[in-house]
Amino acid sequence: MPQNGNPNDYYRSWAKMMVTIWQDKIAQLKVRDTGALFASFQIEVMAQSGGDIDKMVHSYLYYGRMQDMGVGRGVTKADAGKGSGRKEKPWYNKSYFHSIKVLAEKRSEMYGQEFQAIIHETLNF
Repeated sequence: MPQNGNPNDYYRSWAKMMVTIWQDKIAQLKVRDTGALFASFQIEVMAQSGGDIDKMVHSYLYYGRMQDMGVGRGVTKADAGKGSGRKEKPWYNKSYFHSIKVLAEKRSEMYGQEFQAIIHETLNF
């Protein structure tokens, strides 16, 4: 649980952390030419009417996905790395799916703690 007890703060911090992880990976793999992909990341965190986080959206230049897969400009996935001059630069998928799993585990933990508090309050009422 976040130190101030607000799960929404945790989700916002997680969304920002993902951008940092991706930018670090982009720099490490030298995915960038102009720095446009590196600078293109945006985060939108949407809340439900009750204020709880409902959805997080990360957006960035589309060509970043092509770099991740080693495709584009006529190079298919089957051709990538086979003399095409392109190779995969996996900055996105691996870190994202691992982090989604960690987020899901943390979310379960937070909801479990919240449920315990509700039960405790109900039984001690």
